[in-house]
Amino acid sequence: MNYDFHSLLQLPLFLGMGRSELADIEQEVSIGSAHSRRGAILASENEACTALVLVAKGTVLASTRSDDHSYEIVETLQAPLLIQPEHIFGIKQRYTATFKASTYCEVIRIEKQMVLKLMELSMTFRLNLMNIIATQSQRYSRRLWHQMNENIEKRIIRFVKDRCIYPAGQKQLRTKMTVLARELGCSRLEISEALHRLEEKQLLIVKRTIIEIPMLQLL
Repeated sequence: MNYDFHSLLQLPLFLGMGRSELADIEQEVSIGSAHSRRGAILASENEACTALVLVAKGTVLASTRSDDHSYEIVETLQAPLLIQPEHIFGIKQRYTATFKASTYCEVIRIEKQMVLKLMELSMTFRLNLMNIIATQSQRYSRRLWHQMNENIEKRIIRFVKDRCIYPAGQKQLRTKMTVLARELGCSRLEISEALHRLEEKQLLIVKRTIIEIPMLQLL
């Protein structure tokens, strides 16, 4: 099903595009859309990224795992959401996380051939895509240079923030305290005490192998 081109003007990749510019590309480019039910997989870890996938409406769960699968971060992300656009080009053209619809979602898919056509036809589209990818790149490049705080609570917060796709909203860290202690270079007891202090401040909820963070920005 082709997407209504005029509805695209509200979405990040098409912001600032005039209706005349949109009318010009409408004749040249095909953009598909679909409705995804709750639980549908929109993109999977290690799946080839052959298109730009844009969630126009709905809520998505993004799951990112460590290389050894000893911990996982699950994020609740709201539309509009462009799923890992930086992976459509470059040396590794595969998704690094799994994205699943947690509500009904309206999904727009632009195949790579059509992306190249849009970049050729529209300066607005080209600049929007470049800005989105550049912002992601700049955010990631600074993470390793953040100062490691001696305070265990702040180390836990930094650990989660540095591994999130979006630095706000609801998150879950799924791991054991022994793994978190190993990653942060401290004892399991120190981790346990720090987590319970944060829980007393109502900033997170500690379960057996899940740490729930209702609003990451409050940390």
